[in-house]
Amino acid sequence: MGLLRKTPIHPQWFAFLREDKNLQASCEALDGLVLDIGCADGKPRRYLPDTAEYLGLDYFDTATQWYKTRPSVFGDAQQLPFANDTVDHVLLLDVLEHLPAPDRCLAEIFRVLKPGGTLTIQVPFMYPIHDAPLDFHRWTKFGLRGAADRAGFLVSEEKTIGHPTETAALAANIAISKTVLNWIAARNPLAILALLLPPLILARNCLAWLIAALSRDEDMMPYSYRMIWTKR
Repeated sequence: MGLLRKTPIHPQWFAFLREDKNLQASCEALDGLVLDIGCADGKPRRYLPDTAEYLGLDYFDTATQWYKTRPSVFGDAQQLPFANDTVDHVLLLDVLEHLPAPDRCLAEIFRVLKPGGTLTIQVPFMYPIHDAPLDFHRWTKFGLRGAADRAGFLVSEEKTIGHPTETAALAANIAISKTVLNWIAARNPLAILALLLPPLILARNCLAWLIAALSRDEDMMPYSYRMIWTKR
């Protein structure tokens, strides 16, 4: 499915559609020491300019057992192994929902950032449980603003990702695909309907994309949020 993730045949096409563009927009202007918390394969590194120094941090069990990756540093996002005021920018991309104490993580990021440093944060909103059982939270933009204020950050930039039709298509595609996979695993005769899945997903994705393209922006039902917070 990896080769298909950038095509509308993939059930999570919308989740991947703007991934590279968003990463480039978030990283291309960063310089100095950039800390990527929950870095997995370190993909943001390829979008950073030469003036940036990349440092990837991940939890030991997550990196070694789930992703089979080797970060620059093993550590806990809720207890960062860095001194105060030492990091220029932090990336926290689709990580905060997996932390049992998210406010503690945000306080730690505030501590290690230099004054005027930035935190680029992305979290899912309307998206299924993933990486279970380590999936604890969902935020609205209002909840994120409150979290930023509690931690002492100023919200510098705010973006919703996903038109309501795209979010609806994404959720429906994941739900139907999971149901069919369950049928296959159980050897249910209904598994024959898996033959209909690719054209169904393709049609739903294309229709949702077209409706979104012809509609005004609407932030009522995104599948994700991305914000930039600045340390005051």
